Amino acid sequence: MMSCEEEFTGPETDCTLRTLYTLDHHHVRAARAYDVRTNPPTRLVNGSIEYGLAFQWGFMQDDDPLPFPYNEYFLDSIDFANPSVADIRITGREINRTYNFVREDCQIELESPDGNLHLELMDSGEEIAENRFAVFDYRTRRVTIDTSSVLLDTFLFIEFRLGHFFSYEEIAQQFARDHPGEYDTISIQQIENRTRK
Repeated sequence: MMSCEEEFTGPETDCTLRTLYTLDHHHVRAARAYDVRTNPPTRLVNGSIEYGLAFQWGFMQDDDPLPFPYNEYFLDSIDFANPSVADIRITGREINRTYNFVREDCQIELESPDGNLHLELMDSGEEIAENRFAVFDYRTRRVTIDTSSVLLDTFLFIEFRLGHFFSYEEIAQQFARDHPGEYDTISIQQIENRTRK
C-alpha cells in the first residue's frame, strides 16, 4: 500500500522578513494572445502571434535606455530597512522606487503612485519572488517593406496586472471584465523576478 502527500499549492506561512533581497533570477514567460470579445476570452494560436511580443521585447534589448514598459520588467533588489517602506532598485535604472507596504506573514503588498507590486516570501523568508503580467493591445497592421505589402503584428502596452496565483486565462478574463468593448485582442506576457540560492 502506498500513499503520496499532496503537493502544497497555497502561500507559505511562518516567514521571517530579511532586510535586503537581491533578485538575480529574471524571466519573461512566453506570451499568449486572446480575443477578449468572446466570453470567456478565446486564446489565439497560429504558430506566430504567440511569439510576436517576445520578438518585440527581444529587439528592444539593444535600445539604451530600454523603453517603457520593458524598463520596468526586472527588479534588482528590495530593501526593507524601514518597517513600512521598501526601496526597490529596478534593473538598468539609476534610481530606486519607494513603496509603502503591508505584510501578512509571507505575502507582501506594495503600493506606490507608479503602480503596485505583490511579493511572496518562500523558504521561511530566505527567498522572495515577484510575479506580474504585462498586458498589450494586440493589433495587425499592413505595412510596405521593399514594395511588398505585409501584415505586421504590433503590441501597444496597456497595463501591468498583479499575477500571484493567477493563470493567463484568469488574467484575460479579469481584463475583459474590466474593459468591456474597449479592445478586440490582447497579448499577455508574464514577468517573474526572484532570488535564487
